[in-house]
Amino acid sequence: MFPLIIKKDTPRPTSMKRKLFLGALMAALMIIVTTPRGWGGPDPSVTRWLPVTTMAAAEAIKPGARIAMICGKCGAMKTMLADKDRSYLHGFVCDRCKAKFVVRQDPHGGTHGDYICEDDSGHRAQLLQAQP
Repeated sequence: MFPLIIKKDTPRPTSMKRKLFLGALMAALMIIVTTPRGWGGPDPSVTRWLPVTTMAAAEAIKPGARIAMICGKCGAMKTMLADKDRSYLHGFVCDRCKAKFVVRQDPHGGTHGDYICEDDSGHRAQLLQAQP
């Protein structure tokens, strides 16, 4: 008879249990790596801005609140704190394009209607308030 030759470098077939265990381990590792940011909630360093559409809402903004104005002409956004004089209720000058916006009276509701801040050519600036 011929001698039996055994090669030592032949790979052993992996068992089904080992494949399942490694697959479950990889899935658990992927879940752990990708989900911790979702558990923490929204990022506190990101400010969410809400549009102010009515004059009553603009008048209700307290001094010291964080507000922003978006220029309707060039799209620049200027963030600031609401001052005691409430200058945002009178007008806004864009720092980038130097457009002058004026708060206009709403013909339908007087001072308690829509917050309309526009320049002479009809571009409208938008007032935003930081979400508390």
